[in-house]
Amino acid sequence: MYSEFDASEFDYLASPTPQQFEQENTAQAPAVTNIERFWNLTGNWGEFGSYFGAGLSASLIVRAIPALIPSAVILIPAVGLGLAVYSFSSEGAAKLRSQLILIAVGTALLAANWDAWLAWVTANSQLLLFTAALLIICGSFVVTQVWSKLHNAS
Repeated sequence: MYSEFDASEFDYLASPTPQQFEQENTAQAPAVTNIERFWNLTGNWGEFGSYFGAGLSASLIVRAIPALIPSAVILIPAVGLGLAVYSFSSEGAAKLRSQLILIAVGTALLAANWDAWLAWVTANSQLLLFTAALLIICGSFVVTQVWSKLHNAS
């Protein structure tokens, strides 16, 4: 009755390394979202346009709702600084993408707020000129003092 049974066909079960039932780890390609497919098709211009549009929309919404202006004055430069630090510390595609976001959002902020910044510069032009003159005079004094100390030391 058991003479036909051959136990050698189960030898693989006793082996220290699994052989037959080991699952093959097949690397699945990451799913590409529609926006990533759009960016791949249009290159950096599509991605730039997406981020530019988002930054422009956010900036114009902030200008339309005056209660948001104080938070935007604090948050937008903070996010920009964080993105700039990240773009300098990252490598490869992440560096390119973060620099692209930084340029697009910066351009959007300039485009949306140029009239407000121009009005601010015009309104404060006397103060700005006075500050620039004061900085030039103080800087010249420091340079003169350092120059005289260096040349009198020898």
